[in-house]
Amino acid sequence: MKVKLLTFAFYRSPNHAQVEGVKHLRSFLRERALQSGDNGGGDDICVAGSLSEECGAKKNESCGLCSAYSLECGVNSECVEASTCTNSICGGDIANTREPLHCTPSGLSLSILKNFEYADVGVTDSLVKLLGPSDPTMAAALVIAVPHGGSLRPDYINDRKTNDPTYCPSGGCRVSADSYTKQIAEQIASKFIQNYCKVPYLIINELHRSKMDANREIGEAAFGNAIAESAWTKFHEYINEAQTHIQTEFDTVYNEASIEGVRGLVFDVHGYAGTDWHNEGSDFIQWGYRLGKDSLDQNAVNNCPIDITSSSTRGSFTHARQMPDESLECLVRGPKSLGQRFNEQLPLSLASSETCGRGLPSLDYPDPKAVASDPAYCADNDGVCSYYSGGYDVEVHERLDWDNDPTFSGIHMNTVQAELPRCIRFATDEVHEEVGDKLSIALCSFMTDLFGSDIC
Repeated sequence: MKVKLLTFAFYRSPNHAQVEGVKHLRSFLRERALQSGDNGGGDDICVAGSLSEECGAKKNESCGLCSAYSLECGVNSECVEASTCTNSICGGDIANTREPLHCTPSGLSLSILKNFEYADVGVTDSLVKLLGPSDPTMAAALVIAVPHGGSLRPDYINDRKTNDPTYCPSGGCRVSADSYTKQIAEQIASKFIQNYCKVPYLIINELHRSKMDANREIGEAAFGNAIAESAWTKFHEYINEAQTHIQTEFDTVYNEASIEGVRGLVFDVHGYAGTDWHNEGSDFIQWGYRLGKDSLDQNAVNNCPIDITSSSTRGSFTHARQMPDESLECLVRGPKSLGQRFNEQLPLSLASSETCGRGLPSLDYPDPKAVASDPAYCADNDGVCSYYSGGYDVEVHERLDWDNDPTFSGIHMNTVQAELPRCIRFATDEVHEEVGDKLSIALCSFMTDLFGSDIC
């Protein structure tokens, strides 16, 4: 039986008038954007503002779909947005905060549910672990995956090389670990238990990335080594097993496009050096939804809102984007986005930094391409710094039949990747604990707004 969505009173809620106002604004703006999709002129272009007549008369082709929003005349009499497109559509959204319950999680902890080991004479190594609640009824609807946080470098698995012509793509293979992502993921899980008395699932690849890369397809991941291939397979099977447990406990729900999805979230934890950025590495948390810099470029013609320009299976929120009163634009970089939620929850230990921990994208920083091209942030000689939009894990695990559903037609589960910066990963244990606490609140609040407060 499929569940109906319910609103619970355990978190701060907007009033009815606010909700209806947001719905009306979004519906109006989308309708206008779709009607002006031919990039032509039109008597109603630039209807907002005192300069509407002049702006409409001098409107040029570059306005595109953004002519559906409030515009003003630029310095060359071209039409420009009076505010960001995201603000126009999502500025009225209310991000509810699921406050910690201050419960006593007696007897609740992460238990080892599955442990893939390599055993030989005198050697027993744990290669991949699935952790979670010993009692499935005490689960949170959250899967945390850590593909690059392992440190194990056994001799029985050959090293992966950066430039192997058989397995590496043209840009080469990556073999460096995402240091401290395992420890931070463990803090997120621990704080989730303390804050909400629910136990998330946690999948950890214990192998160093020079031995196996769990966020690539199997050839590039394992270089043909049978043990590495087995570990890779277990890592993805464990994610899928956790998803199936959540489906059993929390059921599925159909969105407005009749896509069936599990009521929950997969959170893929990564780290990046960002050495092409200033400050010895970028400070931003880069949130990845399988949408590249160009897709999120707010200066591009016809590129906002991303709901209009993207197909129904683009990104990692195929299910969430068409839940009632939701949109991809607002889920990715509006007030209710994960990036903005963490911005609002920013730990005191990071408050002294201008950008450490801030979300890219988020309502504060909606355009990764603009930030990555800004010399105030980017130190790259080519003028454009790296932005990680999401990899193999969040792509394949967006559907439960992860290895046999190329058309995205099966049951879905929303996924997101977070690339944590060095300013967080190489900080103190106290910072790791505080970041884990605030991320647990951001994640639970995000899921609660989508699916109801029973989710965590």
